[in-house]
Amino acid sequence: MARHLLLAGASALALVSGPSILGLDIAHAQTSAPKEEQAAQLDDVVVVARRSEERLQDVPLSVTGISSEELENHTITTGTDLQKLVPTLNVGVSIFGGTQQFSLRGVRTGVVSYLNEVPVNGVLADQMLWDLSSIQAVSGPQGTLFGKNSTGGAVLFVPRMPGRDIDGYVEGRFGSFNLREGTAVVNLPVNDMFALRFGAQVTLRDGIIDNLTGPDLQALDHRSLRVSALFTPNDAFSNYTTFNYAHRDDTPYAQISGAGAGTPVCPTALPSCIYGAAYATELAAQRARGIRTVSIPLNASQTASPWQLTNVMTGHFGGLTVKYIAGYQHNEDRQFTSQLSIPLPVIIGLNENETSLQTHELQMLGNAFSERLTWVAGLYSSNSDVDNFNSYLLFAPVGTPHNNNTTQQTGGNTTTDSRAVYAQGTYALTERLNLTAGVRYTEDDVKTAQFGYSPGHVCNLPAALPSVNISTCIQSIAAKTDAVTYNLSLDFKATDDLLIYATTRKGYNAGGFNPNINDPDLEVVRPEFITDYETGLKADWSLAGMPIRTNVSAFYARYKDIQRTTSLVFDNLIVTGNFNAAEATIYGAQIELLARPIEPLTIQASYGYLHTQYDSFQNALLGDVTGNKFAQAPEDTVNISATWRHPLPTGELVANVSYAYISEVAFSDDNLTTPGNIAPGYGLVDARIDWKNVGGSDVDLGVYVKNATDEDYILNTTDRTSRFGFDSRLYGDPRTFGFEIRRTL
Repeated sequence: MARHLLLAGASALALVSGPSILGLDIAHAQTSAPKEEQAAQLDDVVVVARRSEERLQDVPLSVTGISSEELENHTITTGTDLQKLVPTLNVGVSIFGGTQQFSLRGVRTGVVSYLNEVPVNGVLADQMLWDLSSIQAVSGPQGTLFGKNSTGGAVLFVPRMPGRDIDGYVEGRFGSFNLREGTAVVNLPVNDMFALRFGAQVTLRDGIIDNLTGPDLQALDHRSLRVSALFTPNDAFSNYTTFNYAHRDDTPYAQISGAGAGTPVCPTALPSCIYGAAYATELAAQRARGIRTVSIPLNASQTASPWQLTNVMTGHFGGLTVKYIAGYQHNEDRQFTSQLSIPLPVIIGLNENETSLQTHELQMLGNAFSERLTWVAGLYSSNSDVDNFNSYLLFAPVGTPHNNNTTQQTGGNTTTDSRAVYAQGTYALTERLNLTAGVRYTEDDVKTAQFGYSPGHVCNLPAALPSVNISTCIQSIAAKTDAVTYNLSLDFKATDDLLIYATTRKGYNAGGFNPNINDPDLEVVRPEFITDYETGLKADWSLAGMPIRTNVSAFYARYKDIQRTTSLVFDNLIVTGNFNAAEATIYGAQIELLARPIEPLTIQASYGYLHTQYDSFQNALLGDVTGNKFAQAPEDTVNISATWRHPLPTGELVANVSYAYISEVAFSDDNLTTPGNIAPGYGLVDARIDWKNVGGSDVDLGVYVKNATDEDYILNTTDRTSRFGFDSRLYGDPRTFGFEIRRTL
């Protein structure tokens, strides 16, 4: 199938290199209609994927832009919703449910999220999906333009900036499971030079999972705040500052035990059979309860308080633009829950983290040679500091308290200092042919000091390792890595509405550590590298007068020293390790289609195909997983949606229906022999209808349904048959309904 897709992509490039596609007119070819008629029907999408505002159709990269209107039409309220709209994007949810991990084109360790041009904590980004102008997903290695280097891509969250008019809105949302959400935004221009924008949102929802012996799970209590200020004393200078704050006090996801395997019979060699026949009895009871009811006699909780301060200062000096981008963020989070859905203390975990990150970037942009060359160059530095503490109660008798004497404990401090210099230029070889070249040098210094204790507060660090001081129970490791990465591309504007491009890039991710593992070969994790090749086209064309936009790309990548994180039981301890896989091959293709058959109707469709496979991956702890698929890399992703706009005598009716499909996906890199690590594919149907400007007023009303067919789908699954005799699964939300009311000020 992959060969057919790549051949199809190559054929498409050949077909559109002339003035038509099988006789269908490309806009602005000799026989096309005037551009004014086309532009009136298909709106331009503006993105900042290359650090400046450009039409999406002019950017020789694979970029998916989601406007604020699309976010509303598709009721995008969480990070996991984004995978419905972006080909090859998968959003993984941790087993605790507190963090989300983006994976683009199968690469999940190297996708960076940005808020106002600064790398952002995933928890904060997930609570900032309101009052945005757009979200943009840029696929492939980054670094010659973006502040932080990455191997997988970038997801840009772009907030609305303060404007020159007094405006704003208040919005209320009410829905299933007693959902109550309020959002308020106001824009205040103080004078011609200074403007402020304030916004706040509160989201409350009861638990989706009934807990017979404790608080219901997957309940939400989210509060977020954004304040932004824009100072523009003249056309040559601007300063844009934002402050983002969020707080969450949720109950965690329920890990449904025994959902996909037979009930174990005790006694056996399973450690869990310390509980005897009660273990099998409780698992059988959970199976009878189904996936929406559990029995966890625990005050499970999940809290976080991230905040971020960013500042972008821009000065224009003739043909030179200078930008200074600074950011600081801090987060404290805590999760306390059971990793089973039964009333036995098999695994009870407490995870606490405190992180801070500061970034600085000095950037210069300009042009030369009569504007045939446009260039950007910059310096980047960042410092991160992470304190973590993990405490696990393992296979304990019923009634055992969770304290220092009864639990396994790990944690410590890790600091990372990163410095980089980068430059990229685009030279117009002709009026329609451009050559782009970019290079980056990155240097990373990483240090960690970690501790490890067994129950009874007994040091369990591997004393034989030189990095371990057994008297203080501290393992200290340091590593320094560096790399040169690049971007080289050629793009050809065959017509004003047809862009063809080809690019190759090299990406790099810094290395890390594996404390608490008694194996010197696994102590230090090497950097990972990826080299990719991509070709694509972006075309606006028409069929029988119907405007159509088609963006197609095909890609191939070689991935080496891949960093993979997994949790496993090692020496009767819970260990989270980061390991290197030798190498792998990735290839695939994606297509995005936009059409307007008639003026009120807009149809969007996208398809992504992805092939991932480890060519070599042997590890002393994981074993040989060569030939396995990547985790978080579904082979097929599909999205189809239709939006209908109908003017009324007083207002406008807007209706949207969408279908998103994700094929079978693994959640562990060891999946050929552990079927419990693979979740079946699923499709979700969402629908929404809005009445804009009700009765000619400033009020909008909307109703929506998400997961209309009430599909049972899995957000994470873990095969635990070898240790516990069952699989553990996290399920997505069931069918939910909602009502919205909005008043524009």
